Amino acid sequence: MGNKNDGERRPATRSTFDRRFRTMGRRRFVSTLLGAGFGSMAALLTPDDIESAGRNEVPLVYARGSGSEPRTTTVSADWFENLRSAFDAHRRLDVASLPSVVGSAVVPGEFGGRNAALSVDVTGSEAGGAVPERVGDVAVELNRVESRKTDANRNRSSDSLGGKLVPGGIKCGNRNSAGTLAPAMYDGTSPFFATSNHVFGGDAEQHRGESFFVFGDDTPRKIGEVRRGYQLDDFVRIDPVNGFHPASEIHGVSPATVVGQFTREGLAELKARGEKLEKVAYRSGHSTGALHAIDGLTCAYGKVCKRGQLKWGSQSDFTDGDSGSVNYHPDPENPDTGVLVGGFNNARTWWPGEDYIWGTSAYHITANYGFTFSPLTAGSR
Repeated sequence: MGNKNDGERRPATRSTFDRRFRTMGRRRFVSTLLGAGFGSMAALLTPDDIESAGRNEVPLVYARGSGSEPRTTTVSADWFENLRSAFDAHRRLDVASLPSVVGSAVVPGEFGGRNAALSVDVTGSEAGGAVPERVGDVAVELNRVESRKTDANRNRSSDSLGGKLVPGGIKCGNRNSAGTLAPAMYDGTSPFFATSNHVFGGDAEQHRGESFFVFGDDTPRKIGEVRRGYQLDDFVRIDPVNGFHPASEIHGVSPATVVGQFTREGLAELKARGEKLEKVAYRSGHSTGALHAIDGLTCAYGKVCKRGQLKWGSQSDFTDGDSGSVNYHPDPENPDTGVLVGGFNNARTWWPGEDYIWGTSAYHITANYGFTFSPLTAGSR
């Protein structure tokens, strides 16, 4: 599997490099990997990672762990080349400029099975003519849907809260609307609370300084104040107050500790292995579902198309009030002690023809803003 796409360079295998890569300066080493197709992973890899891969394999950074340390594995060079071709094809397709297209995403290939493809959501029978059947060697799959707008979450429920260390997965919001609290996010080493921006309705900038609550037995407790909303990527940053602190934990599950987050390629590798994602939200509780597509774009919600979207699970496992929760998977290195975050859960499909939960990926937020689901440490790559 994994044909070359329009002259794109084949990702480097171990045989591509001779022993001189160990004597390269860091800048030249990273530049060499960038030229070989490793993209954002280039700055996270080391010569040891390259050397550990077999002749027809490549190293893959599947996650950023505690301290933002890269977690690596090896995958087939052909599978990786095919995946990178799909990412490139998705960029070149530019579906946001096509009429009647409301969304798109990359469906990673399977190990030893089907190749990666692009999935494009269109409205109306005439829309298919504007979308090509292939982009280079990458197939394009059309999904005909009916797109409708929906309002932000406005529902309430109850949960219990004790102590000053506050985990994700519980009810939060202002006095007029509610969502689900995410586990701690970090700006470097400083933790902050986060949930979906649309819980506050529209532009959260107008809510700067507004009180932010969690609700135990429907009793509001002020734990923070809004610092800034990020409407395009649908999350809001809240500074802790009154001695409360965000916890890198998810309420009510085991393991509960968040130890890092998946990269874009790590999510693709997870999909290729047929693994599932999970979530905990205050209204619908705990659920598990298949990973459908990554690197998505949706134009079905809001005035501007959203990029970096992750599609997984089923709409039946998500309801109003669940926005702001995160999807996650047990840490492959230590599955009994921690989990890695895939991204936020911001909405569910509300149109016929599609069935999934979608939201902004953690890797996209890190790339755009530098925020992570684990703290950075000095000297972390």
